[in-house]
Amino acid sequence: MAVNRKHIDNVFGQKQSLRDQQMLERYFEDIDLNEETRQIVKEQWEQFDATADGAANIDHVFHKLFYTITNSTRNSGKIINLRFRIAQIAAILIVGIFLAGAIYFTRSSYHIAESQQIEFISTSGFRNQFKLPDGTTGWLGADSELKYQLEENNHRVVKLDGLAFFNVVHNDSPFIVKTPKNLNVEVMGTRFNVSAYSADPSCEVVLEEGSVLLSNTSGLNEKMVPNDRIVFDLRNNQLKKSQVNTSDYLSWIDGKLVLKDISLREACLRLSRFYNVDMEVRAENIDKEKVRLVLENESLEDALKLLSVIAPISYQVEERKARGDDSYSRKKIIILNKSPM
Repeated sequence: MAVNRKHIDNVFGQKQSLRDQQMLERYFEDIDLNEETRQIVKEQWEQFDATADGAANIDHVFHKLFYTITNSTRNSGKIINLRFRIAQIAAILIVGIFLAGAIYFTRSSYHIAESQQIEFISTSGFRNQFKLPDGTTGWLGADSELKYQLEENNHRVVKLDGLAFFNVVHNDSPFIVKTPKNLNVEVMGTRFNVSAYSADPSCEVVLEEGSVLLSNTSGLNEKMVPNDRIVFDLRNNQLKKSQVNTSDYLSWIDGKLVLKDISLREACLRLSRFYNVDMEVRAENIDKEKVRLVLENESLEDALKLLSVIAPISYQVEERKARGDDSYSRKKIIILNKSPM
């Protein structure tokens, strides 16, 4: 087997598929391909201006992360905290590659006491695959945090702040997702998507397969069937249900961004997470503007150009700036009203 560079290119471009992630894992595990893979990663890093001095030696990063991964299943009896908020963007890119399927926890390799908790954190601009001790698999979106714990009543409980897709293994124990909006999603075994960022005023649940029950402490109870989409607004404790094409809402797993008839402000929020940039909307009188846009391999610049064509806006780009602690701010996009001709 030879290294196919496109798999690595796709990861660095945040367009990786499950196949890309599986191949990367094989490249790092194959001793004959390991060095070639590292060299390609090093070249990708050198093309990315991550630090002021442009240092490109990744040996210490590689060995440290590889050691963490290969020994992660031996730390029985300890709380596993997978915090990969690394200041250097280059290091984050390396982490994204390693998280392509290497960090898994199963009952056969890791014992979790009822009082213990596993935590996954996905850094800005990256989505990562995860597997929980009960066999449940899924994907964690950018800027998201997931905490898993088996409680005394044998309930499998996940606390989610962010975006995640779950493929829940069916057993006799309920699987409950708790969101920052006080909305609980309870299932036995099913496939569904939850978007529940603490910074957002609402959360969204999309059901692909099976059934789920939504509830909260205010007495809300709602059952979902496949192809249901529910948006819950915490401000008024109300939800809105509709039937949708679930592939539009699960496309982020494959590195696509599908925006269908959403507000311009919401579109900017999703674009900021998809491209790992800050977006500030200064445009006025745009609340009624709707956006329909599908992005897959487009660069940020191409996406902004498309947005300015389909919506009455213009934009300004503020490049990353050095901070006093040797780190860099994120690129910032300012959305403005389009100037009259």
